[in-house]
Amino acid sequence: MSELTDCLQTPLPKLFDFPADISLPSDLVPWALDMFAANLIQADMQIREPRSGKQGSEITYFDQQDPASIERFRLGIQNAQPVHGSLALIDYCAGEGVVRDNADWAWQVYNTQFAQGLAKCHPMGNYLRASLWTSCGEHRYEAHCDLADGYLLHMGGHKRVRVWPVPKKYRRKVIFNHSDFEGRMSSEPIDFELKPGQILFIPSGAMHEVIAHGRQAAVSVSFHMGSPFPMLTLCAQLNRMVRGGEVSLPPYMIKTDKFNLYFFEPTHFIGKASGSDNGMPDELIKQLSGVLQSKHVDSKMMRRLLSNWWRLAMSRTIYQGPYPERV
Repeated sequence: MSELTDCLQTPLPKLFDFPADISLPSDLVPWALDMFAANLIQADMQIREPRSGKQGSEITYFDQQDPASIERFRLGIQNAQPVHGSLALIDYCAGEGVVRDNADWAWQVYNTQFAQGLAKCHPMGNYLRASLWTSCGEHRYEAHCDLADGYLLHMGGHKRVRVWPVPKKYRRKVIFNHSDFEGRMSSEPIDFELKPGQILFIPSGAMHEVIAHGRQAAVSVSFHMGSPFPMLTLCAQLNRMVRGGEVSLPPYMIKTDKFNLYFFEPTHFIGKASGSDNGMPDELIKQLSGVLQSKHVDSKMMRRLLSNWWRLAMSRTIYQGPYPERV
């Protein structure tokens, strides 16, 4: 694996310089604005404005259906207003997906820098989402965390990224969600002042906020990659393996919004000691069977079912992405 992908599934942020074989698109800001203009309906564009008669600011979103929105956004960039835009360039999972027109730069970077290491680290299948980010005027993207490990390739302008490393108690969780923002921000934050030509690795689940500094447009492309496995997807796959099994989750675990979804990460357990049948590692069986429910599957059968699922997962790509399958 490359030095970049050596970071995958590690808990601490890390800063890199661009590898020598990465070259930037020419005319960077016009390239970014042209990408937004060509994909206006899919783009998210916003401006942070003062609250009327109140302290602080609020976000106003540009109308994606109005062709004039791209000119408002362009003028905001030119006048160094606190505008911000994001656009998905690549959505790819288990060998299928979408690469936007003119996103060949991002696709080449993925193939040369990440593809081999990602496949090695996540052999059950994985997903990739690459996004373009363009902002300026001290725009602040509020603290949040992401489902998968991320690399922010900073290409132009200046950004400050504050990262709260994942506290140890969250690193030890086998089954997790990302709903506890306050708890995830209990660690001491680290500030990174990004300059063009730098890459910041942000671990999965690490809270972070991003501020675009100065009048010059800040342009970056992020690559988020991994295989967080939804517990709801596991239930759906187990129920297809056992007739009348009716495997389910407790009510508190069936929410489907992004931060309340429950996941586990199978690849954390690859290579760890397994049971006598060479199936799923005992530690993972214990945690999963502790929450999986069924009136028709006893504990012994559940162990066999999970080990059969594990062998299937190790022999073919069954990962279908970070959001639950439709049952």
